[in-house]
Amino acid sequence: MNTYLIRKACIASSGDLVDITIANGVIEQIGFHDHTKSLSNANVIDAEGLLVLPGLFDLHAHLGQPGFENRECIASASAAALHGGVTGLLAMPDTSPAMDNPAQIQALEELCRHESAIDIIPAGCITKNAAGEEQVSFYALKNKGVHFVTDADHVPSNLLLLYRAMQYAAPFNLTFALHGDVPALTANSLMHPSTTSYRLGLAGSPVCAEEIGISTFIRLAQETGAAIHIQTISTAGGAEIVRQWKSKLSTPLSAEVALHHLIFTHEQVGDYNTTFKTLPPLRDKTDNEALIAALQDGTIDCIVSDHTPVTVFEKKQDFRTAPYGMIGLDTFLPALYTYLVRPNLLSWEQIIRLCCDNPRQLMHVPRVSLQESSHADLVLFDPKGESLVSDSFLRSCSRNSPFLGSTLAGKVRGVFVNGVYHDFNE
Repeated sequence: MNTYLIRKACIASSGDLVDITIANGVIEQIGFHDHTKSLSNANVIDAEGLLVLPGLFDLHAHLGQPGFENRECIASASAAALHGGVTGLLAMPDTSPAMDNPAQIQALEELCRHESAIDIIPAGCITKNAAGEEQVSFYALKNKGVHFVTDADHVPSNLLLLYRAMQYAAPFNLTFALHGDVPALTANSLMHPSTTSYRLGLAGSPVCAEEIGISTFIRLAQETGAAIHIQTISTAGGAEIVRQWKSKLSTPLSAEVALHHLIFTHEQVGDYNTTFKTLPPLRDKTDNEALIAALQDGTIDCIVSDHTPVTVFEKKQDFRTAPYGMIGLDTFLPALYTYLVRPNLLSWEQIIRLCCDNPRQLMHVPRVSLQESSHADLVLFDPKGESLVSDSFLRSCSRNSPFLGSTLAGKVRGVFVNGVYHDFNE
């Protein structure tokens, strides 16, 4: 049947108790409980005790396919995203081959249409093969519908190339997504400079490298008129630089923070735990607090997963050799709830702004709303449930989750997207 009746759901942002009727993927009626008509032919979903909120949109995820299917594929990434309450995401272009031309973008879009249950939007590269040596054809990418260009974890070290790329791309209204870095300063570093790095004998990544990088890229955007999005801010100083520029920059400026930079610190590296080797590295508790404050006051626009799948074999290498990154799609909404909402650091209204509305606005896709005549793109979340993160829990192909073996508060019970209801009541 194509008609669903969600009974006694509580709207997360308002606390209103409602019944929601969904017919052929569209919200047909929404009203206070007991005021919505009964439907004899509907699939009834008992949502008593559950929160309903719009599907999340993740603005930063590495999907692996094509080229790294041993780490992740479109189907598994899509399943992991749904499991974490994510109904749309921006795919980083660091695949093999890279997303540096319209043919590769089209091939990925076709693959997603057949393999993905969620909406996946590809980002394009800034330089060919994300190698930092030759700019791509921004005109061709724009004509293919690309909005964000980025070399993902790589930052072009040739500032003249980046400056000219911004000049060339500015008229096409492309957004340059860059994380703050000065490669010459961080080339041989492995983690945050701290007592932990000193104890482990690991080279520290200078905090100033991120902040110099952010300042430099914003200045280039100011000079060229290009829109800029700062990826995965990890330091208090980086957030402050964005805060100062937002009030005076004439070109669009937005920013994101990865969830793990809000909840973990360098101390989690412990005795060379490669799961906590990230790029940028995990910082201090004071940085966590400053980043949360920047979310609260609107300096940072989005929270992202920075989902980076890596095989068990790769992560079992020594700390210097092991790849950066951790996975975050499967656990995205429960982790947001556990570490931000339940401790009253962010409200549900703020989570919806940071993880639903703002990312979609930046990607120029329609805002998801819980209103009649809107497409049903929503999540049913149980705040009293638990998510035991085990091998069987994870839908991702990879296992480099910082929560593996632990229990998160809350559980995604169901997701409506693209006319289909996905039930997670197992």
